[in-house]
Amino acid sequence: MTPSELTFATRSGDLAALEWGGGNKNLILALHGWLDNAASFSQLAPLLAKQDYHVIAIDFPGHGRSHHRAVGHNYGFIDYLLDIQPVFDQLTQPLTVVAHSMGAAIVSMYVAAYPKAVDKLVLIENLGAIPPYQQGEATAKLRTALDEWRNHSLEHQRHYPSIDHAIKARQKATPMPADILRPMIERGLGKTVNGYHWITDKRLRLGSLVRLNEQQIQEFLADIQVPSQLILAQPLSYAMNYPSFQDRLNALNPQQVDKIEGPHHLHMTNAKTVADCILTFLSHT
Repeated sequence: MTPSELTFATRSGDLAALEWGGGNKNLILALHGWLDNAASFSQLAPLLAKQDYHVIAIDFPGHGRSHHRAVGHNYGFIDYLLDIQPVFDQLTQPLTVVAHSMGAAIVSMYVAAYPKAVDKLVLIENLGAIPPYQQGEATAKLRTALDEWRNHSLEHQRHYPSIDHAIKARQKATPMPADILRPMIERGLGKTVNGYHWITDKRLRLGSLVRLNEQQIQEFLADIQVPSQLILAQPLSYAMNYPSFQDRLNALNPQQVDKIEGPHHLHMTNAKTVADCILTFLSHT
């Protein structure tokens, strides 16, 4: 199933998106993780579309085909809420959201603030912003982030002779079969006379100047009033292996928790199992 391209106009720039199952009656907004893009749903979305779901996956700013922040601006985590607000405003609400990793952290805050915007929430491999502020580390973390900002460069320094070479490079960080990675990698590449390079904004790798504290994160999770599902990799992945995991789980208190064998990107590698779990949740809530 080949997706269609969409664009959402916002005050800061255009957000690119992919669409599966256009014309189906049940709308799902899909939100990807850090350094991924909308094509990370290329395995999962067609399975949902076959069950009468209309899936729209956006590229966050700095990712995929969406705009980059203006020169002199950074990618503060909280600012992503301003990016998804106009997307929600342009879609019929309430809608269902399926979100992975960073996308899940962002939308969990938005749903806490606007419970009527969403009717069902599926979080994959996330229970809030990571890492949170740790008492006694604020000044040191700020200094590190400022040093990174002072020294950063937007110049493309690494080029690949082919898409396959870029896939092999990403496999070192995200091990999975090349055919599963390919749609996401192709969407994240540009080409010049020097070869292929990542078009992902390099500022995304800079540290945050400030971070939410654990109390704030758990308050947002506790304030989510819509039916929610949490899908976790089994065994517990690096992304969920932190001391406050159980406290955050208790704060969210999801209606359904599914543990599925696979890595952090299990919605790509184990798409059929993840789709079945999501469809079960959506049909019973």
